[in-house]
Amino acid sequence: MHAIDERLAQWAARASRPQLRAGPTVDDLGGLDVVLAAADHLAQGPFLHHLIQATAHHLDAFGTEACKPLYDAVLGGLRTNTNHAAFASATAALASHPALARELGTPLNRTLLARLQQAQDADDDLAAALIGVEAADCLVQLTLAGVIKSAARLLGAMDEATEDPAALPEAMATRLPRLLGVLDAHHPSAGLRDALERCLMLDHTCRDAAFELALGDLRQALEQDQYAPMAEQLSKTQDRLAELITLDPDRLDAQLYHAAIEAVLGLSAPDAPTRVHTAASTLRDALHRYRDYRYRTRTPAWARPRQNDVIAWSELTVVLDGAAAHLAHDDPWYEGGHGILTALLRAYTAHNTVAVLKDTPAAAAVETLVAPVVEDAFLQHEHRQRFLEHALAHDEELRDDPAAQQLHVALLHRTKTSMPSLGQQASDQGKARRWQRLAHQLKDDFAAFVDQTPEHVLDRLELGLRTHEDVLAPIADPKYGRLKARLLKQLESSSDWITGIADEFTALLETTIRYAYLCYDVGRKMGGSYTEHLRKRDKEGKKQKVDEALFHQHYREVLQFSALFSVVNSEVIDKAGGRTDILVSFGAVQFNVECKIEEDDASETALRQYVAQAAEYQNTNAGFAILLALDKTVDVEGAVNLFSSIWIEPVQRPGESEPCLVVIIRIPGGRENPNLLRPAPAS
Repeated sequence: MHAIDERLAQWAARASRPQLRAGPTVDDLGGLDVVLAAADHLAQGPFLHHLIQATAHHLDAFGTEACKPLYDAVLGGLRTNTNHAAFASATAALASHPALARELGTPLNRTLLARLQQAQDADDDLAAALIGVEAADCLVQLTLAGVIKSAARLLGAMDEATEDPAALPEAMATRLPRLLGVLDAHHPSAGLRDALERCLMLDHTCRDAAFELALGDLRQALEQDQYAPMAEQLSKTQDRLAELITLDPDRLDAQLYHAAIEAVLGLSAPDAPTRVHTAASTLRDALHRYRDYRYRTRTPAWARPRQNDVIAWSELTVVLDGAAAHLAHDDPWYEGGHGILTALLRAYTAHNTVAVLKDTPAAAAVETLVAPVVEDAFLQHEHRQRFLEHALAHDEELRDDPAAQQLHVALLHRTKTSMPSLGQQASDQGKARRWQRLAHQLKDDFAAFVDQTPEHVLDRLELGLRTHEDVLAPIADPKYGRLKARLLKQLESSSDWITGIADEFTALLETTIRYAYLCYDVGRKMGGSYTEHLRKRDKEGKKQKVDEALFHQHYREVLQFSALFSVVNSEVIDKAGGRTDILVSFGAVQFNVECKIEEDDASETALRQYVAQAAEYQNTNAGFAILLALDKTVDVEGAVNLFSSIWIEPVQRPGESEPCLVVIIRIPGGRENPNLLRPAPAS
């Protein structure tokens, strides 16, 4: 045993629990000369964190000059130590001693960045990969703490590291999305959402990436200052979280945020008491399990504000649940008057009354989404306003309550500005919020209709008017609709276009067309190695070797993230005497997708040479197939547009009563930079 190890053992045997947590001093280890003599041993072994702790204590006691001989040893250990556990303990110690990290300065920053960059080429070296992530984690903590003044190099390194997530060691890539997310929260203009989008392509990073993108959407929603855009953006955030929960039903943090958003949005719904209570119950159950999961686990410094945010939303949801119970149209408020007002006032000013909500983004949701709904509850019935006025006059506890006074002033203001005429009544924000589609339909008649119809009837009517198609209609693409209609009209001519086949093939066709959209729009740095076949040259500028396996693997990866993920098979052998590239099986009904590469002639006439093979694989099934053709002939004039690159080729053979219909989709591959394209010569 090394002499310094013996001294550490002796110190640990006599140290108290707080001293063990704080680490040894230089004197505990025998003095500065002894520590310097053993510096290499400490730096390269499992006790690097004790060297850092001793250096930090020495800095506090004797200042910078006395510690300079130790700095080189600390930096050397961080630069060359290959033990993951030792490096993780060292960076944890460093993050808890910001004064030392600040003293180490730029060399520390460069050392940690170098470890991050080295990890990108770690391949099967698990320790190197994990050390790289620990270095990134430490850099994030030091940057957020202000120890590292400029985040530019870290942001650039993280973006570069995730340029091709598939090329990273899995152990490293798995931990990067959470770090990208927290950096995006503090540096939203740095473009890290693109890096998170790239992480969606891999199974081991997609869940964390989807959650971080959802939190980014939530932050954008809370930056809105009006009800409608904030509610719309929150609804989109909730949809993203719902997709993640479907993919990963045990994702507790997603469940917590989803339930909290449901409570906030549900507060203005006609069925608010039921809807908010259900959301609160869901959140309460998820929070219990979340706390059990987090109990006694290590929490990075950057994650603590997130846990506070979860608590804030949870407490807000409890407050909303108490208020929602009294928002029903027919709730008379005859009993428990003090309790009712207290519950509503807590919700009305929750950004002040919920302690952890004060300096968090959730406060914006209270002011924009919650407070107006509480005001609406009083404005719906005149006796409720008198209820509040009586409490202000006679209830000793509420008489001087700032929240009650604030609510009363707001109600007087809204009553004064909305009473004079029907036209002004129709512009009341509560009505616009709850019945916006109805107002759009009735236009000038809306004011009279609202005045003559009970509000609970209008609420139910509004819910009845809204359909799934209404939500999708504003985002519909007319050219895509025309393309789909043209293809379906041709497919419907086949006698095989029957129940059990038609809808299934339509689903496959729609997903494949969306894949074509992706390929046409993919950027030069998007998708990493999966999409290299779509570009002219790889990132090293060398000639590419592109085969069909890479092409259909990319297509299969896209299918895996669609609703068809459970029915996709690749390279199925013994199919009509051959091997299909992609086989999609809806029970007994199967469709094959052939992936071909054409390097000489990708015209419609030339691509017909491949359709017979696609049709052959359908001999014992429905007469529909898809041929994906990667066009490697794209030249300086650019690719043919998507709508001219999708058509149906009938394959009619002797002895058959009708043709097999093969949908051909031409994908542009080997494209040049659009800046380099030139128009074709004039004919």
